[in-house]
Amino acid sequence: MTTTMMTVAKVLAVVCCAVSMADAIEYYSVDGVFGGTKGVKGASLICSYNDTDDSQNLTIEWYKNGEQLQSNSDYTITIPEHGVSNLTIKVVGKNDYGQLYSCIFKPNGTKKDLTLYALPIVQIERHGEKSKTVTEGNHLDLNCTVTGYPLPNVTWSHEDSNVDLTDKQNVTSASNVSVSLGLKVEKMNMSDRGNFVCKATNFFQDAVHAKNDTILVRVKDRLAPLWPFLGIMAEIIILAVIIGVYEFRRAKQKRLEEQKDANEQAVLTGITPRQDSPNVRQRKT
Repeated sequence: MTTTMMTVAKVLAVVCCAVSMADAIEYYSVDGVFGGTKGVKGASLICSYNDTDDSQNLTIEWYKNGEQLQSNSDYTITIPEHGVSNLTIKVVGKNDYGQLYSCIFKPNGTKKDLTLYALPIVQIERHGEKSKTVTEGNHLDLNCTVTGYPLPNVTWSHEDSNVDLTDKQNVTSASNVSVSLGLKVEKMNMSDRGNFVCKATNFFQDAVHAKNDTILVRVKDRLAPLWPFLGIMAEIIILAVIIGVYEFRRAKQKRLEEQKDANEQAVLTGITPRQDSPNVRQRKT
């Protein structure tokens, strides 16, 4: 039998369950694609031999980084038919990124290797907030965590290209499959308001793969806390002016009415009121 006839059929990776594109994370291999939902779902690797006659006498073993795998809490190995073996990874996570999976056909020793690649998974730390608000003049701290294999390149940017963040970024932690990139702006200006974008890219299968996450940052006027107080004070002042004007006019109207009453009384009694004191009546001599 020729070497070509003994070659293992292409290893395929298939999605284990239906997931929406919004939630799906794609894990790439050198031979195909399989996926799950944010590391919670698993996937099946299928290894088959293309020579039906010879496959009757073959057994298939699975290995991860050279260590043989058995069915356990992490993996399930099934043999649906002669010459075919399925390895189900129950939970696909970052510990699987970059790992070498192999299926070996015994007794001829034919081997197929499969290295798992992962698109970048980007997440800005939000602490339960959809957006972030800082006061003008205060500092802004953001952190973005990215996982993927090969290890993605991560950068921060602002929707306004005029806002330069180049010297405000620093790596806070890193491993072979994960990196956290912090962003610190010492003094925020009103012009810094807008969307801050964390973008990650990695390269495999002759293609660049990019993902990003965005958070809206609002910049609050430094005098903003005073506006409610100033508004209340303005209302009090306006109310006091209105009351003062009203009381002044009421007092003036009262004096005019008293003067009128005094004049009328003087006409009736023949007493002329003093000009300097309209409320004091004088006897006529």
